[in-house]
Amino acid sequence: MKLSAAILSATAIGLSAVQVANAQQTQPACSSVYTRKELLSLTASEWSLYKSILTAMQRDGWFAWFSYLHNTWFGSIHGQSQFFPFHRRFVYEWEKTGKRYNSAFAQPYWDEMRDYRTPASSQVLTSNWVGGNGQGTNRCVQNGLQAGWTMTYPNSHCFSRSFSNNGNPTSWYSPEYIESVIQRSADMTAFRPGIEYSLHGIVHLNMGGDMAQRYSPNDWIFMLHHANLDRLWWQWQSGHNHMWTMDGPNSDGNAISINSNIAYFNEPIRNVMQLGYGQMCFQYSSNPIRRRNLDASTTQKISAALPQDVLSEWFPDTAKSPAAAVATVDSAVAASGKPIPYPGTLTDDWISKQHLDRAAVRRVEADARSFVDAMKKAKYNSPH
Repeated sequence: MKLSAAILSATAIGLSAVQVANAQQTQPACSSVYTRKELLSLTASEWSLYKSILTAMQRDGWFAWFSYLHNTWFGSIHGQSQFFPFHRRFVYEWEKTGKRYNSAFAQPYWDEMRDYRTPASSQVLTSNWVGGNGQGTNRCVQNGLQAGWTMTYPNSHCFSRSFSNNGNPTSWYSPEYIESVIQRSADMTAFRPGIEYSLHGIVHLNMGGDMAQRYSPNDWIFMLHHANLDRLWWQWQSGHNHMWTMDGPNSDGNAISINSNIAYFNEPIRNVMQLGYGQMCFQYSSNPIRRRNLDASTTQKISAALPQDVLSEWFPDTAKSPAAAVATVDSAVAASGKPIPYPGTLTDDWISKQHLDRAAVRRVEADARSFVDAMKKAKYNSPH
């Protein structure tokens, strides 16, 4: 995948960005902002409350309704630039529905990059949280949040998951690669496929069952997953001077802009572009402005371990940082970690069912493999 090198450093956000934001923003600033937390950071009382809310939402048909909407509008919200604004608005609508049951509800996210090496072993996929793989012929899930649920859309069936690779999904995408996509993407035309055809697709496919269908909101992992993808979009927006970047094709084939309407919701994309304004009165727990997917020690390790030409190609922001030129790590840190594995690939059958551009998907996957090759050649070992 060719990604433009015209990247601005995260540290360049200043008065000019504020002036642009003020010029573009037509929504009032929120009087208060609530926080979407990473799932495993919820307190026991928060998780207990959320489980009761989600159970009530299933009882009252909301899982079926959101699955119906996603299925109905599927072709208008994937494979082009509606992807991010639609799903931001969609997850917010879900969250707003949950708040009708209790105003304390805030949709969490799952930081899937943390679990990218061995997804099936994630704590998120245990009985204490959202449950694991389905069992039996119909792959019915027997533990966790949705254990034993009967879903009603598109027909009556047990809630199911069918992990790929015989229950042991292949590796997902590393924090380093996702950070590289964020740093290298100069516009939505690059950023959207870089995320949609990598982390987005592989999680849907690997979870299988309901999550691998067009009606994937039957699985609450859908909301955890898309809240995380929205968090990544916000990182790219807020930390890379892309607050108002919206380009590429719309679902009607015309060029998209912030004044285009969001599919189904019939309101302009500009309404959801900036968190903290209008209805978007939330923030992400791990994302103050300019925050990265990589912690400071990992960023320092990348800076010290990679030659300047490799940094410039794959982490242009890091390469431009003065700290990158002088960063050092002790021998114990430099020797820690393991090589980044190749991520799994999307199957032709899944790509076809999703009506995606196969060539575009394969370009993203080839880019990810080239990234892994470059890291291996540089003898970079990831601490993740």
